[in-house]
Amino acid sequence: MICLYNDKVGTIKSTVALILAGGFAGDFSTGSAPIFKACLPVNGRPVVEYVIRALEGSNVEKIFIAQEEGANLQERFVTNDKCIFYTKKNHPASIGLSMLSAFEHVAGYYGNLELSQKMILVVPCDTPLVTKENFNNLIEQAAAKNADVLITIIAAQHLEERFPHRPFRSVYLSDYMAKYTLQNVIFINGDFVRFDPSAEPGKLKFSFRGWDEAVFKRVQDGITSIDELRHQAHFHNKLFLAWLLTKGYSSYIFKLLFSVVFRRLTMARAMQLLSAADHMRAGYIESKEVEFSADIDRPEDFQMLLGTPWQAAG
Repeated sequence: MICLYNDKVGTIKSTVALILAGGFAGDFSTGSAPIFKACLPVNGRPVVEYVIRALEGSNVEKIFIAQEEGANLQERFVTNDKCIFYTKKNHPASIGLSMLSAFEHVAGYYGNLELSQKMILVVPCDTPLVTKENFNNLIEQAAAKNADVLITIIAAQHLEERFPHRPFRSVYLSDYMAKYTLQNVIFINGDFVRFDPSAEPGKLKFSFRGWDEAVFKRVQDGITSIDELRHQAHFHNKLFLAWLLTKGYSSYIFKLLFSVVFRRLTMARAMQLLSAADHMRAGYIESKEVEFSADIDRPEDFQMLLGTPWQAAG
C-alpha cells in the first residue's frame, strides 16, 4: 500500500477515496423519470462501476460512495469490503452542501484522531476510462506534497492529443510556458478536517481547521456556483468573476486577473492566492492521467470520449 507522510516525521497517512455519486443526469433524461448520474449506462454497466472497480484495485484503503436516495448502487453490482455506501438524506439543496455532507460521513466514520492519519482522495463518478494505475500514480505524487488541499492540473496539450474533438477550458501558466486545465480530482489532508458530533441539530457536524462560518458558507456557495455555471451551454467567466467579487474575494480576484491578462500567472502564485483566500495550505499535482478529464456530462461526450454514440435505454 502506498502511504502519504504528514508533517510529523515517521507518521504514515493511508489514502481513502470518496466518490461523489449523487446528482441527476438532466441532459440524458428522455421522459419524466430522471436518470441518476452514477447510473448512466456505459456498455451496459453503470458509469460509477468503472470508477469503483479502478479504486478497488488501487492502493486506497477504503472507498466511500455518496449516492442519491433511490439509486441503490450497492444492489446493482457486487463490491469488495473496501466499499462503504452512504445515502444522502433529504436531498441537500446544493451541490456544495451535498459535497460537504459527504465529508461529514467520512469524518464521522473515523473521528478526528484516526482521520488525522488519512488523506482523502475525492473523485467524481462519471469518468469510465480511469484505471487503478491512474489512481496509484496520483497517490504516489501526492505522497511528496505537504498541503491541506491538493488540486490536480494537466497540460492542455495532453488532452488535445487524446481527445481532439472535445473542447477543454485552460489557462496559460508562465512558469510552464503552456496552457493547463483543472481536473476534478482533489486530495484533502485528514488533519485539515474537524469533526464535531455535538453540533446543533440541522448543522453539519464538521468543518475545516481555521474556518469560521463565513468562510465555510462562502466555499459551499462557490462549489455550487462553479458546478452550475460549468454545466451551462455557454460558460460565462465574467459572470462567475462578478459573483466572486460579491463574496469577499475582490482583492484576490484582481490579483489573479492581472496575472492572467498579462500572462504572468504561475502555479506558485495561484496557490498563494488560494491559500490566502480560504485560509489553508494549498498545493497541486501535475497529472499526466488524461482519463480523469474524460467525464461524461452530455450525450455528445459518448462519441467524443468513448467513440460510440449515446443510446438511451429501452
